[in-house]
Amino acid sequence: MPLEIREVAGKKELKAFIRLPVGIYRGVPQWVPPIWSDERTFHDPAKYPAYRTADTVRYLAWRGGEPVGRVMGIVQKRMNERWRIKNARFTFLECPDEREICAALLGVVEGWARDRGMETVTGPHGFSDQDCQGMLIQGFEHRATLETFYNLPYLRKLVEACGYSKDFDYRVFRVPIPAAPPPLYVKVKERLERRGFVLVEFTKRKALIPHIPDFVRIYNDTFDEVYGFVSLTPEEGKKLISDYLPVIDPRFVKFIYKLPVEERGRPVVPGTDEVVAFFIGIPDMTEGIQAAGGRLFPFGFLKIMAAQRRTEQLDLMIAGVTKAYRNRGLAAMFGVGLIRDANAAGFTYADAHQELEFNTKVQAEMLRLGGREYKRMRVYKKAVAPGGLERYDRAFEHHHGFGLDDPL
Repeated sequence: MPLEIREVAGKKELKAFIRLPVGIYRGVPQWVPPIWSDERTFHDPAKYPAYRTADTVRYLAWRGGEPVGRVMGIVQKRMNERWRIKNARFTFLECPDEREICAALLGVVEGWARDRGMETVTGPHGFSDQDCQGMLIQGFEHRATLETFYNLPYLRKLVEACGYSKDFDYRVFRVPIPAAPPPLYVKVKERLERRGFVLVEFTKRKALIPHIPDFVRIYNDTFDEVYGFVSLTPEEGKKLISDYLPVIDPRFVKFIYKLPVEERGRPVVPGTDEVVAFFIGIPDMTEGIQAAGGRLFPFGFLKIMAAQRRTEQLDLMIAGVTKAYRNRGLAAMFGVGLIRDANAAGFTYADAHQELEFNTKVQAEMLRLGGREYKRMRVYKKAVAPGGLERYDRAFEHHHGFGLDDPL
């Protein structure tokens, strides 16, 4: 039967787009469905602020009246302006092991990109690095973690057969949690405290709310020079935190503030005092999401919360230090509190989430703690205009070695 590629139009086709992976991954135990309500929000421009500064398109591949593949294209205008490039992104690529379908889907995104004056297409990644990004190329036997894509091995081969080559990789480490903080961590923490650094920790979610503006500010400062970074607007930052707030364990959200030495000992005032570092970890909930089938109601939320209580895995979602305070040992300050709380919660290991392959500082720390790489994700690139890749690569040539994706 002939293959037809059509732009998604209307609620019925959008639903087919969102639900398409269910058929592809039926019976694959490593695949974790999205939270379907969150997925619908992501695809609703009225509810997702990132659409205001991006052009987007969605396509479905049809055969015999049934959807058999999908892809989304994004032109992230803020990123293109920041890095002076003409790049489009692809994401949500799904199809069976058929080159014809993959080539047709990527081809239509490439044509859409060219029509908008773009010179390259990269992916998979979304509006920013807080969306899922990277195609799994190693570690297929492991269950997906929160905010990461899962795909079967054939997808990499199909994409490469369509002329895409490696842009960069993310390394994912599994790190055992020690029974106690290393003595060096304790010593460094005590030294930093004498200099006015304060580790702010939480026991209740509502206590996090006054710190949200500080998170957005430090996030944008931390990652400003990182490869392909797209800054968060205050609205996007608030949306990001509000999305995670219901599932955050406040024990694993930590900030570091810097007070004047003469004011040591007083409480931190968020929004006024100088915030210099942050850390966010989340107990793994993917087993609960699977059990709930991606549905929060009527009882899915309870299954997810139960999975978080049972798990031995802590997901290290994101961390950062402002430029002015790097290489001061602030990771040790986080580490003391993190290791203490992780042991109290019964965690035995951490998934370090996705680290840019050239982020050697963080990776060295993971290895020093006994971590090992157990997954790898890849972002691909392709020219869609003469000389496009050369200009794209030049834009980032001084940032590949920056090594500060999660710069502790």
